[in-house]
Amino acid sequence: MSTILLSQEIHKDAVRYLRDQGFKIEISPSPDDEVVRKYIRTADAVIVRTATKLSRETIFIAKNLKVIARTGSGVDNVDINAASDRNIPVCYTPEANTESVAEHTIALMLACAKYLNKMDLSVRKNNFIIRNNYLPVDLNCKTLGLIGFGKIGRNVAEKCSNCFDMHIIIYDPFLSDIGDLGFSFSRTEKIDDIVINSDFISIHIPYAGENHHIINNEMFDKMQKSAFLINTSRGGIIDEEALAHALLEGKIAGAALDVFEDEPPHIDNPLLKIDNIILTPHSAALTRESARRMAIHAAEGVADVLKGRKPKWVFNIDKIKL
Repeated sequence: MSTILLSQEIHKDAVRYLRDQGFKIEISPSPDDEVVRKYIRTADAVIVRTATKLSRETIFIAKNLKVIARTGSGVDNVDINAASDRNIPVCYTPEANTESVAEHTIALMLACAKYLNKMDLSVRKNNFIIRNNYLPVDLNCKTLGLIGFGKIGRNVAEKCSNCFDMHIIIYDPFLSDIGDLGFSFSRTEKIDDIVINSDFISIHIPYAGENHHIINNEMFDKMQKSAFLINTSRGGIIDEEALAHALLEGKIAGAALDVFEDEPPHIDNPLLKIDNIILTPHSAALTRESARRMAIHAAEGVADVLKGRKPKWVFNIDKIKL
């Protein structure tokens, strides 16, 4: 009987599916890599969530390991090179959270535009007269710049184009010909065009070394003072110190982050003390519906590999032999 290690609890329907497939389930008492390492030694598969940073040492110590699955579309918390060196497929769930993250992104855009955090706090402090300051702005007919145009970025663009008649500009240097998507947009080959011309900037690229802190002081200097920055992708793409400075100095109107360079953010992170930013705890994908889809898709990938079938989504498919 093959053993599947869970670095954290996953949706009960996914656990039930795996047990119905005849697999034994073990759960690590902690998602920390050092703890997972103690339990992975004899596992045939491991399913990890965001809190686990699966290292090369841990991957290589698991002599029976045949597949790694990640409940999410990002795999930056798995040492892909190590998995590939051992010819281990890394399954992921790129279609499970698209709708949920897109909705969260637009919710953050609306919250920024309508100054919901500031309005809520003002009412609680009996400052009802703030309504006469006319702080909120409309999304309607504004320009939305998207950095990254994968499934989530496209979903956001479609909703914003169709619902709010926003003008969409996209920047994605790795994207081939797109074709007709049923809504209008323009494409640029320069990220500067996004930061200079957008009322709202939303990030939808995976984290990699080459895009570390690509949103930095130089970029904030080019943004409109009325612009809002949204990130529901990955921390590390934005220089958080530069963002804090931009918010405090009024270089941009506001921001909203669901992701951070360190998670959870350190208590001394200056962004925690700034009032024109909205922060959520990397929860964009964690709706009840999405959590179930991610867990089941990850479980299906594991079952496929262990049963000798080709899984649907393998991140390192070009680096291994299945």
